[in-house]
Amino acid sequence: MVTSNIGFILNFITIVVNVISCFISFLIVLGTVHHLSKNRLNKDDKITIILAANIYSLIFFYTIILISFNIQAILGELYAQDFNSWWCIFLGYLAAVFLSTIYWSFANQAFFRLCRIVYSTIQWFQYYWLYIIIPPIEFIILCLLFCPLLLWHDIVYISTEYYCNVRNRNIRGVIWLLSVGYGGPLLFLLVIYIRIAQYIYQRRNTQTLIVRRRQQRELIVVRRIFITVTFLIILQIPRTILFIMLFITGDEYTYFARVEWLFLGLSMIGLSLSMAFSTPQLKKIIMQTWHFNRIKPANALTAAVRTAHL
Repeated sequence: MVTSNIGFILNFITIVVNVISCFISFLIVLGTVHHLSKNRLNKDDKITIILAANIYSLIFFYTIILISFNIQAILGELYAQDFNSWWCIFLGYLAAVFLSTIYWSFANQAFFRLCRIVYSTIQWFQYYWLYIIIPPIEFIILCLLFCPLLLWHDIVYISTEYYCNVRNRNIRGVIWLLSVGYGGPLLFLLVIYIRIAQYIYQRRNTQTLIVRRRQQRELIVVRRIFITVTFLIILQIPRTILFIMLFITGDEYTYFARVEWLFLGLSMIGLSLSMAFSTPQLKKIIMQTWHFNRIKPANALTAAVRTAHL
């Protein structure tokens, strides 16, 4: 009974965390779409907002999948429902694809900065439509890369957790998830950061002060992206510790999945907030929206008072 209560509490907390993350990402996506449609922006700001909106859209859909997992777990514990089906397998597959796409979307941001600094003379790297078609193509490629998990039948229904995922004891599936989902984008980001730093260092004496300052700002942006992704991976340390305990002792922690979900939910909230306040274009949109919402009621109240006096 105590075990069941603890599991229920962890699932409930995780649902709350994921709902908050889902709500934040949904509001920011609406704000960015409205901003793009109502304002004339320069090319760089437009690309930055488009890439950010893509990340928040992915977070929104991914947290919905996490919420469905937690709801299944709660219903399974309370009513012993069985959710074993092809749809459950497909959701487990989509969860892996969306999480990987989120991390690769940060690599897209870094790639945009790389093109602005190192490959600024290549014109088609500067077109904003390129950064519109990259995300869907990338999503399709990742869907294909994760297809082996379906062909190998590594995504299975875990009856004790009431959802579908790669079992923690499945070394092949876990390594595939970690390498494609985490290792690939982190390595790509590291290569981009080193390339930009090397380029700026080699040309520090041959460029004007204005160009050097602009490139330094771009390097700082890439560094923030790299730090953000690294921070999100660090948040998975509890999961890593549980994996190590599993392979050392051979015993799987009872609340392994619950802890994993909780930290994934916290990662998505941290990601949403860090992006919102570290990206100047997003911060401007949020501040404008907040200022508008504060001013509008005040104006309405003033108008009502004036009408009453008349």
